[in-house]
Amino acid sequence: MKQGMYENTNYAGIKKLLGKPGYVAVLDYGRQPRVDKKTGKMVIKQIKKQKHFDTLKEARQAMAEAAMERKMGSNTSGIRSTKFSDMTEDFKKSERYKNLEENYRKHYDNYINHFIDFFGEMEVSKISVIDMENYYRFQMERGNLNTAKKNKDGTVNKKEGITINTVQKHKTAAKRIWEFMIDARVYGVTENIAEKSSVPKAEIIIDGKVKKVAKIPYHPRSLTLEELNETLNDAAQHEFDRSVILMIGLGAVGGLRHSEVTGLQMGKVLHNELMNISDEIWEMSGYDKELYKVHDEYMMIDTAIMDNKAKFPKSGIVRVAAVPRPLRQILDYAMEQRKEVLDIAGRALTGSDNVYLPLINIIKNQPLNSQKLTRKWTEYQKRRNRRMEEKGLAPIPVIRFHDLRHTAATNMHQLTGDFYTVGEVLGHTLAGIGVSLGLSMNFEAVTARYVDVRLERKKEVLDAYHSAVEKADPPKAKEAEPKKAKGRAKKKSTDLEL
Repeated sequence: MKQGMYENTNYAGIKKLLGKPGYVAVLDYGRQPRVDKKTGKMVIKQIKKQKHFDTLKEARQAMAEAAMERKMGSNTSGIRSTKFSDMTEDFKKSERYKNLEENYRKHYDNYINHFIDFFGEMEVSKISVIDMENYYRFQMERGNLNTAKKNKDGTVNKKEGITINTVQKHKTAAKRIWEFMIDARVYGVTENIAEKSSVPKAEIIIDGKVKKVAKIPYHPRSLTLEELNETLNDAAQHEFDRSVILMIGLGAVGGLRHSEVTGLQMGKVLHNELMNISDEIWEMSGYDKELYKVHDEYMMIDTAIMDNKAKFPKSGIVRVAAVPRPLRQILDYAMEQRKEVLDIAGRALTGSDNVYLPLINIIKNQPLNSQKLTRKWTEYQKRRNRRMEEKGLAPIPVIRFHDLRHTAATNMHQLTGDFYTVGEVLGHTLAGIGVSLGLSMNFEAVTARYVDVRLERKKEVLDAYHSAVEKADPPKAKEAEPKKAKGRAKKKSTDLEL
């Protein structure tokens, strides 16, 4: 307040105007959360406002209300004033957090880091529905720079906001955290503001029209035969780590799920002294043991890795799958590099070793982290597309790892029309393969003569698929050398076309 324009009253913070009627009061609301206009993030600021009042009574009333708002949060009933960042430490000690599967806990750790970056210094009892919705908008529009990987000079590359589908997952995690705070009864939280909040809708184009949706529907996209050829050729020619082409082959040629790729063991693929199949698994597979041993074009799918734990595959069915010639050659190509590294290290391959194992894990003798397969696939697609653009080619759309399985299913079905055998090859139920292929029919009406699909028929379907796409030899297993020095040119294999 400028001197000469006011005169003091008997009340601190209130002054009487000179030359005109009225009073001016400085209202102190204390430290409160506000959205920073420059960063878009929630910050804690000291809030003071200067307001004009017609009467002294109105000014005094406003001062009293500001003082009451400033003191809200202090109490004597066991409820404590807690910052959001401090509360998360309590949450991680709770049963709600500990009972989560390992994979989910890692996701929750990521969500919590995002929450702390936004709400960190706020008192949990003062976080409102509006604050939560501001958080959603911030994540969608700005992204979280503080949790992004930093460059060597400390700078952070521009990061796009997360998708609306991921924001929905953040909301689910927030609901669980607020449930914890309500049940704890020590944070002054009485309502689940995350549950009451709304995620902003995103605009997408459907059938040529712009529509607002709360979740973007995902439509599986399979690679065409040409795109699969380009992908396999690129991996064979440019990726020094041969586990890259192996993961593509197991998914797109073998039709294995993510969990089956990470769970597949050498003893279930090799038909030599390393074969490692228990009597229980033989019985569950229903396949002739002696016949299997003499046919190296078959492999046993009996283990899936989920949350880094070994389980039966999703279907709960142990199945014998065919290993067509192209996939066998990809396996041999990858195993040659692996055996060279093991020879140098003085180690031997065992039947319990994972078939898919990145080169760095082989060198360091580290177990497979099953949760990194998706990231490896995504990072490879970016490298592949960058190389395609350098050659003046249109990049191939980025797809999920599971869509490699859809690639195998779709191409086999298009070439043979035998949806049931395709389902058997992939370990699907009738309804399951129908969903994967987008078919709509009464599956219960399939006659009994289709129920017992012989393994020979499975092989016929696979042969039709691979004969149609096998126009060049896969990479031959020859003189693979481990990488010796940084900057060395990557060894190229012969062109591969499947």
